[in-house]
Amino acid sequence: MNARKWALAVSALTAAVAVGVPPAIAQAAATRHVGDRCTSDNYTTCAGSASFIKAGDHMLIWDNKADGHSVVVIGDRSDGLPLKLWNHSGSDGDGKVDHNLNLPENGWIRYKVCLGEYSSKKVIANTCSASKTENAS
Repeated sequence: MNARKWALAVSALTAAVAVGVPPAIAQAAATRHVGDRCTSDNYTTCAGSASFIKAGDHMLIWDNKADGHSVVVIGDRSDGLPLKLWNHSGSDGDGKVDHNLNLPENGWIRYKVCLGEYSSKKVIANTCSASKTENAS
């Protein structure tokens, strides 16, 4: 690594550490979205991510990697309706899809983020994140 590249790398890592952001997360945030849940707990390989937004009950799903896979959120809803939401639009642009869930006021969801094959609706189980539960209110 030449001296200029080394100085830039050290400067970026120093800035990230100074504000309390671990270097791996700082690097990932510069190139992809890291949501509340990620297809991997290793932030350097977050191929897909999702965040639940309480205001309006929205699930935002990002496709962060041009790997030929779609991103799917699977889980349970308090009202018993199925929870299987896809982002099959690819990673072009911001790679984000917004799903309005319309949960009951005191409802909840429990979800995981996975990779999948949209054409066959197959979820690739070994890519799923840990579950997360969110309340609607």
